[in-house]
Amino acid sequence: MPTFAKQTSIAKILTLGIALSMTLSLPAFSDTPSGAAIPGPAIQRQGVNSFGPGDLVRLRSGGPAMTVDSVKGNQVDCFWTGVDDEVNAESFPIDVLQKF
Repeated sequence: MPTFAKQTSIAKILTLGIALSMTLSLPAFSDTPSGAAIPGPAIQRQGVNSFGPGDLVRLRSGGPAMTVDSVKGNQVDCFWTGVDDEVNAESFPIDVLQKF
């Protein structure tokens, strides 16, 4: 590969890397007033994962589809039917669930 082509490829890769990393720093340029708190990742994720009663969810790590019974703060009460047709219920942190 000619030297010029190598340098062009490296320049493209660096430009792409810089462009992708810029999205991580965008909150610094937002309209947030000086001194105002920026919501942390858990709060931001909660808005994305807004669950309601009747929604089908699954653990991010896998497992059976579950039905949301209720949401209490950051805890989601779910129920599902096991392999023995037995109804199971458990409460999970909102961060470990995703919509099915």
